[in-house]
Amino acid sequence: MPTLYILLVEDQQDNVDAWNDRANVHNADAAAHGFSIETVTAPSVAEAQRILQTQKPDAVVVDLRLKVEGQMEPNDHGNALVRYALGAHPVAIAIYTGQRQEAEVHGVPQVEVFDRGDGLDPVFDWLSRQYSMLLQLKATREAVERETARIFFRSIWPRWKNWASAEKADIGGMLARHVVAHVHDALLDADGGAAHPEETYFMPAIKERLDTGDLIRDGGHLWIVVTPRCDLARDGKVETVLVARCFDISTRWQERPKEQMRISQHDSSHKLHFLPPLLNHEGRLLGPWFVQFHDLKAVPAAQAPAELTANRWASLAPQFVPSLVERFGAYFSRIGTPSLSSE
Repeated sequence: MPTLYILLVEDQQDNVDAWNDRANVHNADAAAHGFSIETVTAPSVAEAQRILQTQKPDAVVVDLRLKVEGQMEPNDHGNALVRYALGAHPVAIAIYTGQRQEAEVHGVPQVEVFDRGDGLDPVFDWLSRQYSMLLQLKATREAVERETARIFFRSIWPRWKNWASAEKADIGGMLARHVVAHVHDALLDADGGAAHPEETYFMPAIKERLDTGDLIRDGGHLWIVVTPRCDLARDGKVETVLVARCFDISTRWQERPKEQMRISQHDSSHKLHFLPPLLNHEGRLLGPWFVQFHDLKAVPAAQAPAELTANRWASLAPQFVPSLVERFGAYFSRIGTPSLSSE
């Protein structure tokens, strides 16, 4: 029976007892729910942070008002914990409070606010809705940690131990990148080299600066940045940024399933590059698209922040950018031959 580990951040014992009673009711019929619940309690933000770091719970249920020794006035320390968790730990977060209007949700779907006056049933219903995703997240964390351990001791440790012990060596960022690259390659190989379409994109884009493979919404049109990354790395290096129009082929994709293999192979055309479909945050299917290398637009670099960066909708994940750039370069490097006369 799968178990969800819940961190309850609450300093009132009566409220802790009420939660435990409701959890016991849930666990008495765990088979029908599909999962059981195990709870660890923290009375303060500091203790909750320690538990998040050491025990890796699946979800956090937090009250906004938490007592602080020597402080009598109202506080919103629960919001501080939410900010911390969003910045450091991938967990689902429920704010369970009598001060609903003071809750900070930060516009992210994994934070939901519940009014204490409605009781605990809505919170447990929410856990049931999050259950499948939380189990996938748990499996993801276990897979990454398993591969990290295997690779670290076999490959990373022998190569980097001397750098790590060197005086004043600050290699944390470099080592993290190297480990992640190893883990990604190992997990991809474990799946036979096949990637899910959603892996193609970062949504929203995660870099502050414009980059090759950024997808730009311009009214009803979608464009993709094809200017080389080295030209975008430093301001002032290029006068224009080149973007290619993305043509929506969702109708053809859905109505002609027998053609999907051909479509995914760029429709056997040098001037097209296939971008797979994805689901947006509302669960709506978007795309797929053909990047049209023959339909380009040059945007003055001075206008790029307002016209491009401000309208970024998503970006290609790094492992999918080389294919785009390679095909774009191959399209423009064609020389061709003269047509033969029939006479």
